Amino acid sequence: MYLHHKPSKEFPLLKPRIIVYGIYMVLSIVVSITVALIPAMVLFFGAFQNLDLLLNSLGWPFVPIQGFFATQFFGVFPQFVFDHFWFLLFLVPIGFLSYGVFLVILLGMFKLSRSVIPYVEDGSYSNESEMWLLHEFHQAYYLLSPYFIWIFSLFLNSRMRHVIFGARIGKRTVLGDACLFSPDRVIIGDNCFIGFRSVITGHVYEHGRLYLNTVKIGNNVTVGGYAIIFPGAEIGDHAIIGANSVVPKNRKVPPYTIWFGHGKSVLRTDIKAEPEPRVGPAADVKEIYAEDEDLPRIPDNPADDS
Repeated sequence: MYLHHKPSKEFPLLKPRIIVYGIYMVLSIVVSITVALIPAMVLFFGAFQNLDLLLNSLGWPFVPIQGFFATQFFGVFPQFVFDHFWFLLFLVPIGFLSYGVFLVILLGMFKLSRSVIPYVEDGSYSNESEMWLLHEFHQAYYLLSPYFIWIFSLFLNSRMRHVIFGARIGKRTVLGDACLFSPDRVIIGDNCFIGFRSVITGHVYEHGRLYLNTVKIGNNVTVGGYAIIFPGAEIGDHAIIGANSVVPKNRKVPPYTIWFGHGKSVLRTDIKAEPEPRVGPAADVKEIYAEDEDLPRIPDNPADDS
């Protein structure tokens, strides 16, 4: 995420360590793709060469079915179709299986390759320091992965990809196509719903600096669609973040409140605030925020205010 980013007028010379990590990042991505392609291609072309021989060696019902097809359509299709009848019939599932093998190995290689690049701790760093580049190198693998996920995005881009790259997401939490930036700085508790196209980011660029801080979301939290949650935000249990709302960096949203707009929260009255045991990812979220004790309440019956 970028806020008020003003590039430096002069680009300092890169240190040798950064150059080495940059070269390593590019090479590791190329090697990861190559390594992931090999077993996928072996599987695909192995099926091309051997699937028909294997199934026909079993006899019934494969031989009669292929024979019937050959007698009915002889001369209509080229001989290639009859020689690889079963491979062509199962071409789509074979293709998906091969691509799935490629993706699993690729994501594993990306995660392994990323572990070599130093992790930048939470803090504020000048854009002229080497830390912001190390952060970008570290995140490159996560940002590249959606371009390979393709049709599997329904399964891999909703939750699994974020968890693979470090996000801590609790049980029964649903991510409605949310965008997580710096997923290794995102903690989400149990039974949460993160709305469509909402953004949770653990980093932001502003005023020529990179700011990194972990976002912590408690249990039973609802985040509306297109909401944006910035680094360092802490959201208490049972809070609701309204659609299109913005939670600024380092802001603490108290439990059992509704946050809307750019900085307004009111207490919920539809449920009773009760202490809950804090387990799982949400255990890192603080329990109460004293500065927000005196908050307005939403009336049980809006007509009472008239």
